[in-house]
Amino acid sequence: MAFIREKTKGITTYYELVESVRINGKVRQKVLKYFGDRKEMLEYSKRHNIPLPVSKKNVIDSNTRKKIEEKLAVLNSLRPLSKTVINNLNKKFEVEMTYNSNAIEGNRLSLRETYFILEKGITIGGKPMKDYLEATNHRDAIVLLEKIAKKNNPIKEIDVLGLHAVILDKIDPSNAGCYRHEQVYITGTKHIPPNWREVPDRMKLVIKELNSIKSGCDAIESAARLHRLIVWIHPFIDGNGRLARLLTNLRLMRAGFPPIILQKKIRLTYYSALEKADENDLKPLTMLIFRDVDRALDLWLQAAK
Repeated sequence: MAFIREKTKGITTYYELVESVRINGKVRQKVLKYFGDRKEMLEYSKRHNIPLPVSKKNVIDSNTRKKIEEKLAVLNSLRPLSKTVINNLNKKFEVEMTYNSNAIEGNRLSLRETYFILEKGITIGGKPMKDYLEATNHRDAIVLLEKIAKKNNPIKEIDVLGLHAVILDKIDPSNAGCYRHEQVYITGTKHIPPNWREVPDRMKLVIKELNSIKSGCDAIESAARLHRLIVWIHPFIDGNGRLARLLTNLRLMRAGFPPIILQKKIRLTYYSALEKADENDLKPLTMLIFRDVDRALDLWLQAAK
């Protein structure tokens, strides 16, 4: 699988087309082509449907980074939080994350209806069974996510497939936990996801980002890159957006951050940020995630005091 990476030398930025090859049992990277300027790289990337490289430069300014990392340090000093506080925060997250993530994808349940389904076990008359299953499945996926986040072992492909299987459980069992086996097209965007045969290799980049050891605000930028990768690859027939938002939280939680919620009310802003990410501008998406990390830290700090 070939990919493009950005390189800098002094004040000069250039790009390389790189392929991972196995030599004598070891995986090594072989440079296939050099691009002397950004225009040449962009044309090649578009022609061959290769994801644009994400700049290694910090997207967020130093003052914002300092504020976030100071809040995280305070939260860490208050840990471990009591079981009651953790349980209350987790229940709030499960309901609100489930409502917002599903609503972004078109689920018609209200926040209150989602609460009654998840917390009271009450079915809502007049609503499709699919909406109900999307709610309970997403709650179960969050429970699984929390278990994975606590593991000390590296995240594996089977963990990602398992999360997706829960998302589509009883809704589309033939595709639950299985990569797509056909070409897909995304309505409302110019991006055409890669050929289905490339998906397993492309997903190796997702697993690598999930296991990144970067911490602090670097982990937030890593989570944004991860989110963009999943949406760009579109590895499954359905459930890609839900999975991207869950795995973004997995990356953040493994770095010590509380989970975040991308809200339905900013759906158009979120979609616009994803489109810009396809054009190698990751700042809008990263800013959305930073903002929600800041809100989550405030919530957890308030609950911990």
